[in-house]
Amino acid sequence: MSATLPHARYIVLAHEGVWKINLNNSYYGPFDSQAAAVESATDTARKASEGGYPASVLLMKDATNFETLWNSGQH
Repeated sequence: MSATLPHARYIVLAHEGVWKINLNNSYYGPFDSQAAAVESATDTARKASEGGYPASVLLMKDATNFETLWNSGQH
């Protein structure tokens, strides 16, 4: 049986007044804008997908609402 690789979820969010990316409860950034954070997260998610990891980029709209911006299963 083959092992299933963990899903890499890159969450773009405003944190402490700046845009950051959260991956596995670690923050990356800050970025100058939401667009810059989304671009970085999407580029990194694509690389993870090319390496065989399921990946997605989510925009955190508020504490309970997320918008999927990119998903390796759709591209």
